[in-house]
Amino acid sequence: MLRADVQTSFFRRFLWIAIACVVGIAWCVFDAQVTYPKKQVIAEAYESLPDTEDRDAEWTQLAEQNGWSTDKPSKSSAEVQAQIFNQYIMIAICGVVGCLMLLKWYLPRGSWIEGNEIQFTDSRGRRVVLDELEGMDLSRWEEKGIAVLRFSGDQGARKFVLDDFKYDQEVTGQLLEIAKEKLHTLQSAAETAESGDDGNE
Repeated sequence: MLRADVQTSFFRRFLWIAIACVVGIAWCVFDAQVTYPKKQVIAEAYESLPDTEDRDAEWTQLAEQNGWSTDKPSKSSAEVQAQIFNQYIMIAICGVVGCLMLLKWYLPRGSWIEGNEIQFTDSRGRRVVLDELEGMDLSRWEEKGIAVLRFSGDQGARKFVLDDFKYDQEVTGQLLEIAKEKLHTLQSAAETAESGDDGNE
């Protein structure tokens, strides 16, 4: 029985994405709790001044007293409040994406596929018998290392996927060769039987 264990290096990318999401959440929390509230206070202070000819001078004096930049705030307090709200939206998005990526990294750990000339199975309990193999899709094998084996039997139409990016490449390739040989044998037997039937007629 040949066994192809999962290649953890393939799934490590999802861990890095999850870590990036955590960093993004930390950044957004800092902006929502520190950066933008400070800007909102400054914007509200500017807006509280009477809109007169002396406003700029009064602002300069007020800003110097509080250690702020004397430049006029580039955004209104309402715009800053909207930015704070956007940060919380980004926190939610990063949280969802980060959790999904963490699951995609963690769940496949310890998974495997294995097989011989009789059957293929995987760590999820799926089992297919090679005598029921009726075809395969190799259109993505060269580029992405994905082969889809199609079966038809008492349990209906089923498929079994070989992916040499996710699982040990050498063993996965060997399993594919076993499937190819089996399919060739089955097709040859079917053609022979069909020829025999035609001859009897």
